[in-house]
This record gives sequence, structure tokens and C-alpha cells, in this order.
Amino acid sequence: MKAKTFRARLLALFVLLRNDKPRLLFLRNSMIGITATFIVAIASVTAFRQDYRIGVDLASVRCLPWRLYFITYGIPQELKVGDYVAFVPADGLMGSHFEGKTVGKMIAGLPGDKLVVKGNIAYIGGRLIGELDLTEKLGKKPGDFDRVEIVPPGKVLVVGTEPRSYDGRYWGFLDQKLIIGRVGPII
Repeated sequence: MKAKTFRARLLALFVLLRNDKPRLLFLRNSMIGITATFIVAIASVTAFRQDYRIGVDLASVRCLPWRLYFITYGIPQELKVGDYVAFVPADGLMGSHFEGKTVGKMIAGLPGDKLVVKGNIAYIGGRLIGELDLTEKLGKKPGDFDRVEIVPPGKVLVVGTEPRSYDGRYWGFLDQKLIIGRVGPII
């Protein structure tokens, strides 16, 4: 008898709803609104992801000063020292760990700037860039990265802004053609 009562109660709701035109209209419009909102949200996210991304870096050793950042895709028209750029390392540029991943770094040197690494301390254009503190981790001896080089045309020197980040002081210059956009903090 309880099953019959439950079934009867359930059917009674549908019968009531069928006869309640304003409520039926409200439910229909609600379903249309929810569906339209869902479609607009998906289209908006898809359009946003074509030109922008939001990055999150929770690693203990990171390259950028922010844990949450914004990538604006598109090849920058002009580059200057201090700009933050995004690129995707290829052909072992930064080792297999970074291959195919979007990486953000700060530009420290432009074509024509002089890079000097002496005693495991890097300078570009006479400005201190910082100490090379990954030599031991990379299986190198002190002085193995010492060199004097000029940033060639079409290349830039990029560095991480946080200690112990892996950057151009170790692996050389970045081809400007690999730069895919700018990076900045989310305000």
C-alpha cells in the first residue's frame, strides 16, 4: 500500500504541473536559459583560450615571481630587457623535462648585449644577473659555464627570476621565433 501511495503522490505532482500553465512556462524558460548560458559559457572559454591562458605554478622552484600569472598569446612586436615572455622549448633546448611545455622567463639580454659568466656569476651588459647555483645539480664543475659571448641577432637571453631556476645562463640563447606571447601577473 505504501508503494501505491508513493506512486500516486508522484503522479499527482505531474498532473498538477500539467494543469499549472504559469509554472510549466517558468520551468520551460528556466531550461532554455540554463542551456543558453551553458552554450555561451563554453563559447566564451573557447574564445578566451585562443588568445589567453591563466597559469598556476605551485612548484617550489619556479621561473617567475608570481604563482598565478596571465599569458597573452601573440608574437610581441618589440622586446625589451625586463619583459616577461612565454615560449615552448624544443629540440632539447632546456632538457627533456621542459620539452613541449609552456615556459615563462624574463628577458635579460637582447641582440648585441655582452654575456659574461666568470666564476659562476653571470653579467649581461655589465649588469649582475646572478650566481649559477645549479652547476653541481647539472653535474658540472665550477667554471664549466664560464664564457664571454655576444647575444646574436634573432636571439635573446632569458632568465628565471627566482633562485635555482634553469635558464639561458646554462643553456644559451633563445631564438626569438620560439616566443609565443607575453606573461604578466594577474592583478
